[in-house]
Amino acid sequence: MKKPVSLLLIFVLLMSLSGCRKKPTNQRGDDSETIELTYYKMYDDEDVLAPLISDWSLKNNVIIHYKKFADFDEYLRTILNEMAEGEGPDIFSMPNNWFISNYKKISPITDDFAPEGYRITDAFSEMFVDVAAKDLIRPDEKGVDQVYGLPMTVDTLALYYNKDYFEDRLPSQGRPSKTWDGINEDVLQLNRYNEETNDFQLSGIAMGRGDNISRGVDILYLLFLQFGVEFYNENISQAIFAQRQDNLQYLGLDALDLLTSFADINNKHYSWNEYVIDDETEGKEELAFARGDVAMIVGFSYTYENIVNYIKLLESANEDSISKNDIYVTQIPQLEDPDLSSSKRITYANYFVETVSRNCEYPELAWDLLVNLTQKDSLDHYFKETHRPTSRRDMIEDQQKDSTYGVFASQIGFAESFPVLDHYTYKDLFSQIINSATSSSTSQVGLAYAQDAINNLLPEEGFIPAIKPSEEEEEEDEN
Repeated sequence: MKKPVSLLLIFVLLMSLSGCRKKPTNQRGDDSETIELTYYKMYDDEDVLAPLISDWSLKNNVIIHYKKFADFDEYLRTILNEMAEGEGPDIFSMPNNWFISNYKKISPITDDFAPEGYRITDAFSEMFVDVAAKDLIRPDEKGVDQVYGLPMTVDTLALYYNKDYFEDRLPSQGRPSKTWDGINEDVLQLNRYNEETNDFQLSGIAMGRGDNISRGVDILYLLFLQFGVEFYNENISQAIFAQRQDNLQYLGLDALDLLTSFADINNKHYSWNEYVIDDETEGKEELAFARGDVAMIVGFSYTYENIVNYIKLLESANEDSISKNDIYVTQIPQLEDPDLSSSKRITYANYFVETVSRNCEYPELAWDLLVNLTQKDSLDHYFKETHRPTSRRDMIEDQQKDSTYGVFASQIGFAESFPVLDHYTYKDLFSQIINSATSSSTSQVGLAYAQDAINNLLPEEGFIPAIKPSEEEEEEDEN
């Protein structure tokens, strides 16, 4: 009987955030009262979410004031300034790595949204993929795990490549290798480089710099994860990525050296420099890919639409561009061949999460809307409109069938991330380190400098609260 019971439990937990749950506490006082909630969100036009919100709004007699932002700097500044004044949006989106240091700004979702007798953390872990649980479930000041956000999507880094170039120059493969060592060899066949002018007619891959590659720092984060770098200590009170770690190796240095090797003129797989695309150019490596100047780039799911838009712009200006049909996407390369190795595959996850402000007067009602937005039917609509990969386990199989975006769904299960306490500070630090790396010694100095700078941002007590023992536990210790 154990197996049927366990399957039934999983089904109940999966359904708990989709309607089979207790009714949230009525916070209105008067059911006839019309409540207004404000919703701030990045990138998504109002008409994308309107069909998902309208029925819920009518049913619950709630007016949603929706505001879209396109500039993240302005968005973050607006939200934090308004919240500091006790105002701001009731509902808003934030990056997944934002929550560990800002959870006190959030009103967590309550256990009223879970099956009776179960915690919301159990329902969340069963419904959403593992990286979301690691990012969004964390202990409060009392050491009790809470859920601080609901993800509509989980995006990951994948490898974009020009199919035509691979058929022309690597016909025996027709696609990129599955390992970074293999990518090194691919680059040797793809590069078209003029040593006299230090100019690439064709670059094999856009990697190795942090200024003229928009995803340069994200790629470093990816390699940190793949090399097994411990970025922080256990309670996140100290950064340790520049220190000796596994087997007394400088794993952070190994990751940085691999990244910067692609921009090292003395390396045989040298494939990128400051002349391929200017660092002030909008789109950077995406535009270079659209022009046909580079065979491979690393990007997220939205990178595809960006490339297509650049192709259209180039065509309208009568400039050279690749064909849209030559844009292919494959899983991100690994350190070891996933077909031969038992090592866990890893890619880097970066995505926005919906959450409820601590200043919200009706948090249960706000969470009810977000539960509605993360139901399967709602996310089916959202995927069709935005092509952003799902966050739900029960949608992965269907999305994997998509010829363009299926790769991103296939990677969600092995996606990982880590907290970034200040997006712009981290980005500036690591961009400088990547660009100034001329040898392993300078790379190590740069990593040590970044580690010290990040440690100055970390509180002495860290971000994982120490759980105070109960009176019973204290008595047992005394005995």
